[in-house]
Amino acid sequence: MRNVIAKTVETLRRILQPVVKVMYYISGALLFLMPIPVILDVVFRFTISKSVPGAIEIEEFLLCLTIFFALAFVQWKGDHVKIDLFTKRFPQWVQDLLEVGMYSAATIFFALMSMSLFHEGTKRIASNEISFSLNIPIGPFRYLAAVGVAVLTLAVLATLLEAIVRVLDAKRTAWLILPLTLGCSFVLLPALGYFPEDLEGAQAGLTGMGLLFTLIFLGMPIGFGMAIVGFAGMTVIYGGAGPALGMIGIVSYSQAASYMFTVVPMFILMGQFAYHSGISADLFRTGQVWLGRLPGGLAMSSVGGCAGFSAVCGDSLATAVTMGTVALPSMKENKYDMSLATGSLAAGGTLGILIPPSAAFIFYAIVTEESIGELFLAGILPGIMLTTIFMIAIYIRALINPRLAPPGPKTTFVEKLISLKGVIGMLSIFLLIMGGILSGTFSPVEGGAVGVAGASTYAALKGRLTLEVIKRSVFETLFITCKLIMILIGVGILGYFLAATQLPFTIAEYFAGLAINRYLVFAGIIGMLIGLGCVLNVIPMILLVLPTIFPTVTTLGFDPIWFGVVCVLVMEMGQITPPIGVNVFAIHSVAKDVPMEKIFAGIVPFFIGMIICVAILVAFPQIALFLPSLLF
Repeated sequence: MRNVIAKTVETLRRILQPVVKVMYYISGALLFLMPIPVILDVVFRFTISKSVPGAIEIEEFLLCLTIFFALAFVQWKGDHVKIDLFTKRFPQWVQDLLEVGMYSAATIFFALMSMSLFHEGTKRIASNEISFSLNIPIGPFRYLAAVGVAVLTLAVLATLLEAIVRVLDAKRTAWLILPLTLGCSFVLLPALGYFPEDLEGAQAGLTGMGLLFTLIFLGMPIGFGMAIVGFAGMTVIYGGAGPALGMIGIVSYSQAASYMFTVVPMFILMGQFAYHSGISADLFRTGQVWLGRLPGGLAMSSVGGCAGFSAVCGDSLATAVTMGTVALPSMKENKYDMSLATGSLAAGGTLGILIPPSAAFIFYAIVTEESIGELFLAGILPGIMLTTIFMIAIYIRALINPRLAPPGPKTTFVEKLISLKGVIGMLSIFLLIMGGILSGTFSPVEGGAVGVAGASTYAALKGRLTLEVIKRSVFETLFITCKLIMILIGVGILGYFLAATQLPFTIAEYFAGLAINRYLVFAGIIGMLIGLGCVLNVIPMILLVLPTIFPTVTTLGFDPIWFGVVCVLVMEMGQITPPIGVNVFAIHSVAKDVPMEKIFAGIVPFFIGMIICVAILVAFPQIALFLPSLLF
């Protein structure tokens, strides 16, 4: 049996590999085209007061094909977002058994999703349904989406069969029955009408969420788990598989073809071009000239560089790694204590998710339906405040013990003025985006495309926009975007289930009815977010947790924009907290000679600084709300 399965895997891989690659290259080409209609639409509106006909529909069609054609490649690389903190401690054969269970359920689920998408396409072709603006038949796009999910199904099947082969090689054949039975039953039994009939309402919702977190912490990709639990839960709530089968086809397409979600690849691509343009090095050099002579000056320059790069990147990991690559050699050369140096960079990276344009704020807005523009503005003053707190922490440590961060050479005022040219790129892109959004010239969604134009133009002017840079930027953006949109598809499917159970609103009513101070509930939410932040990245955490807790937050009377800032900040605290601390691992990848415990030790003052920042925002919420209230 082992040889038959292994041969099947080999054949499947050989057939799939060229198909998956071709589809991925098509996705990359479509992603490259995506900013063009939006940029032209903005330019035409501004110059001749005309719009590109059907620009929104073009973007939706492009995003749909981009995502569905690339999902299989991400699975091929085994890189859909998942948590392996606990499972990696298990023996390898146990990990393989878990994969058998997870991917048997996923194989059946995605086969059902592909069938549902195909059925949706057939219905729309039969009814001659066309798009509103361009009058294009929309049925064929469902067919293409069904093809993409079918290829994803085969890629998941290949992963499943490989796990089975590894279990057989480990001589654990008898154990295969349990995960295969559980995995297949989890999807098939509800689809066939076999489910517990006494589960309803909030009880079903709590059971579903318990199963979801169990699956996720056992290693199932987050998007897969959310979608599968949402589907199974819907069959229970509606007493049959019909509505659930129809829902997974409708929701998966609507999520992947949402104009709102085009903002995701746009801002990621902008950050990629900004990274390759050398903005990070320019910012660090400017900070070095202005602050280098102070105790801890290079570390403060690193934090300032992180803040500046955040204004054109929007991701904490990218900010930490980029600035670490630029700043660590200088700090080593100047004999900085590596605990302080790496700690300041890991903490400085957290600014990448707070200072706009922030990817976390974009996803917060998507989940809560709040204004992206207001969230961007709300993050500015807290971002500046946190940057200042970090710099003060560095300065105080360097004053107490000058050997940790010795001052550098003095620079003249003329040298300082000349160095300011290093901030031109960052300021130009930041002002282009925020100025256009605040003036009403373009929307936040369009701002991503305009940012791509600005960042690529700056990179070209610096002579760094080569074909290789364009290719690398596009495909890195595509890979990240697919992983995130897969989670959004899961969020959409799970959201229907949670809405049907009324669980989020039941929880909100429960806490609202308690005779306790609302800040005690808020403190509990904060503690939960910090804990989850230790094992999850910020964006998956927002998509996983926020749909459940947000109604409670608003019911208790907290401002949703203010909570967005606090929520993102608190989640970032988890990014520098053991046992995971993803920013710490990111810096360790740059400073491999610095032990992990030394980096974590260097982070302690900055973690305290973040607690102080949260306390100030709780005491004075207008710090976050002042700019939104002024301009909206």
